[in-house]
Amino acid sequence: MKVTIIFLILSLVFLSGSAYSAEKKIVLNKYPDLKIGFLSANFLQPLPVSFQNIKKVIDFASEQGFTWIELRDPVAVLTLDECKQLADYGRGKKIEVAYALGAGLMDANFWEVFSRGLANAKVFDGPRTIRTGAPGNEFNIDPKKTAWTLDELHKAVKIANKAGNQARALGLRYVTENAYEVIRGDGLTSFGTTEYYANVNSNVGLELDTGNFFCLGRNVAKPEDARAFLEKHISKVAYLHLKTSSKEHQPQAVLGDNELDFGIVFAEMTKQKVPYVGIELVKVPTFQECADNHKKSVEYLMKNY
Repeated sequence: MKVTIIFLILSLVFLSGSAYSAEKKIVLNKYPDLKIGFLSANFLQPLPVSFQNIKKVIDFASEQGFTWIELRDPVAVLTLDECKQLADYGRGKKIEVAYALGAGLMDANFWEVFSRGLANAKVFDGPRTIRTGAPGNEFNIDPKKTAWTLDELHKAVKIANKAGNQARALGLRYVTENAYEVIRGDGLTSFGTTEYYANVNSNVGLELDTGNFFCLGRNVAKPEDARAFLEKHISKVAYLHLKTSSKEHQPQAVLGDNELDFGIVFAEMTKQKVPYVGIELVKVPTFQECADNHKKSVEYLMKNY
């Protein structure tokens, strides 16, 4: 009888300790104010976008001590009712959610997708953002394209301003991501991220990707140019895609040293009180591989920052 009682007590202590560990949030030693999360898109191969699969992503985030996720719903297939339920589920798990779409500004379906997504984004707590790409199919159909033309820049800015205004009216911040385009064009026939943000209105923010300067941009940026862009536009940043680009300019499946040092980025974000850092990793086929890569990435961050 005594042995049984002792066993039960030890079991309760063990379970209590496990629950505590699951609720403990990831905090970086040097940058404790940053909120560490990740992109649901990292799990896209084993967990395609669906109501139940996003719940599994939120469960993983909660179990591992993350603070938030970027819920990537590329063409807004989730219904408003599903998003309301996911928002409630996230609150119950103490996970904030940023809602993100995959469309580019000049894609033919942009307004159809954005209109559905705007309603969805409004129900989530967190950065209070709605995200799309800035470049889109105009780059996908031309693999040699490195920048916008003047006409394309005008169109992109006009669409972004309208989207930003609509988001602002609903209490959201519209953000776009630096991607294929060069950091800066020649100002005559080619235009990039710098010219784009010089022309959009104040309702258009930036979702900054630390790796795209080097592994997705068609012209590989110099680290000093990426740093200068960051320092100039940090006030526009709403949250971060934390991605590692290797020295060979390839995106990585686990976070490591990046050409634009993460410490530089974290210092700027802390200074501006922009806390949301979302880990982005190369997609892998199985859930266990995804989970392991996230754990290894957190270990890297905890060791170095």
